[in-house]
Amino acid sequence: MSDPYVHDSHFIDGAWRRARSDELVDIVDPATEEIVARVPAATTEETDEAIRAAHRAFHEGPWPWMSPAERGAILQRFAQELLARKDELIDVTIAETGALIGLANGLQVALPIEYAFRYADMARNFDAVSHAAISGNPFDDSPAGRQTHVVQKAPAGVVSIITPFNYPVLLAVNKGFPALVAGCTVVLKPTPTTSWHAIVFAEAAAAAGVPDGVFNVLLGGGPEVGEVMASHPGVDVVSFTGSTATGRRVMELASRTVKKPILELGGKSPNILFADADIESWWLTDPGLLRHCGQGCGQLTRLLVERPVYDEVVDRLAERMRSIVVGPPRDPTTEQGPLVSRRQYDRVMGYIESGKAEGARLVVGGGRAPGFDKGFYVEPTLFADVDNSMTIAQEEIFGPVPVVIPFEGEGEAVRIANDSPFGLNGGVWSRDLDKAWRVAGRVRAGSFGVNTMANVVKGPHGGFKQSGIGREYWKWGIEEYVEYRGFYS
Repeated sequence: MSDPYVHDSHFIDGAWRRARSDELVDIVDPATEEIVARVPAATTEETDEAIRAAHRAFHEGPWPWMSPAERGAILQRFAQELLARKDELIDVTIAETGALIGLANGLQVALPIEYAFRYADMARNFDAVSHAAISGNPFDDSPAGRQTHVVQKAPAGVVSIITPFNYPVLLAVNKGFPALVAGCTVVLKPTPTTSWHAIVFAEAAAAAGVPDGVFNVLLGGGPEVGEVMASHPGVDVVSFTGSTATGRRVMELASRTVKKPILELGGKSPNILFADADIESWWLTDPGLLRHCGQGCGQLTRLLVERPVYDEVVDRLAERMRSIVVGPPRDPTTEQGPLVSRRQYDRVMGYIESGKAEGARLVVGGGRAPGFDKGFYVEPTLFADVDNSMTIAQEEIFGPVPVVIPFEGEGEAVRIANDSPFGLNGGVWSRDLDKAWRVAGRVRAGSFGVNTMANVVKGPHGGFKQSGIGREYWKWGIEEYVEYRGFYS
C-alpha cells in the first residue's frame, strides 16, 4: 500500500489557502478499505471567506459583465484543462467512489467533460436579452406613449453548490458550468469523503484563467459547512443534490434569507411492465438496473409487473442477477463493484433486513458478496412479492436491491406508481402505445420513458413532490441561475 495523497489547502479567491484546521478527512477506497487520500476539513470561517470572495467577484466584476464571447472563451479553456486531466479524474473517481472503470470513462468523467465543452459553446451564444419590443402605453395612445420594453436575463448572483458522493464530477459540471454560463460566481462543496476530484477542478479553473473568486472550492466540509452555505446572506442561490431529509434542511435555511433553492433529491422510481410488453427488449434484464451498484437517484428500482407475466419476469430477472459479475472496479469484466462507503454498506444491509422482516420474498442475494474479505461489496439482491407499503418500496435504498410489486390492470399500476413521496423518474412498457402514453402522463414524475429508459441527462432533470425543486441540464439548468428583469423607456 502506498502512502495516501495529502492535500492541505482550500481554493478561495483564485488561490490555494492553507487550511486553518489541522483536522483531515480520510478518503477511503471502497474496494480495498485503504485510505487513498486525506483532505482538510473546511471550517465555517473558511466557508464565510469563500462566500465573501464569490460575493466580491460578483459585485465588483468583471465576470457578470463580460460578453458571452469572453465568458465562453474562459469556460472553453476550463473544459480543455479538465480534458487534460481526464485520466487523473478517472483514477481519482474510481479510488474515491468505487465506480467501475467503464462507468468512470463514461458517465462519471468523460461525458461530463464533453458537457463542459458544450456549456462553453452555450456561453458564447448566451443571449442576455430575452425580449425587446416597442409598444403602445395602454393609458396613452399618443406618440409620446410609445414605449421600449427590454427583458434581460440577469445572473442570479452567488451560488452555493453542494454535491453528493455518487456522481461527483458529473454534478460539479452540471451545476457549476450552467451557473458560470449565466454569469454567477460559485462556491463548491463536495461530499467530504469524495472531495479529491474537486482539487483537480480547482487546478483546472486556475490554469484556465477563471477570474479570482469566481470558482471556489471547500474540501472536506461537513454538515456545519453546508448549513452556512445554505443560510449565508451573501448567497443568492443554493443548489443541492442529495437526500430528501437534507434537502428539507437546506430549504429551511435558504428560506431565512429568501434565497432560491435548487434541490435534486431522492427517488423511488417505478418501472411498469404490462403483460403485452416486449419482454425480450425490456431493459431491466440488463445490469444497467444496478449501475454504480444502484447508487443513483433516478434508477428504476421499484418494478411493477402485471400479474400474467409476473412469475416469468421475476424468474428472468433472478437468473440475470445471479449471473452478475461482482468484482474490483478496475477489472473491465466486472459488472458490479462496491458501495461507496462503510456507512452506505451498513445502510443497504439494514434495508435488506427490513425487507425480510416485513415479509417480502428474498429471491436472490441478501448478504455480503462472497469472496470479498475487504471492500463494501453487497450481493445483487432481489425482493419479490413486495407490498408497496413496505419500507423497501417506500424508501430509497441506494444499493443493488430492486423490489418487484405485482399489479392488475392500468388503474392499479398508476395508483401504485403514484403511491410514493417521490416523483423523479419512471418508465412504462407496453405494445399498446395509447395505453403506454396514457399511463406515462398520469404518473407524476419529472422524467419518464415509454418503451425505453429515460435519459435524464438530456434534461430537463428534476422531480415532483419530495424529489425536489427546479430542473437541471442544458438550457433548463442555465435558466435556474437567471433572474428576469424589465427595462422600460
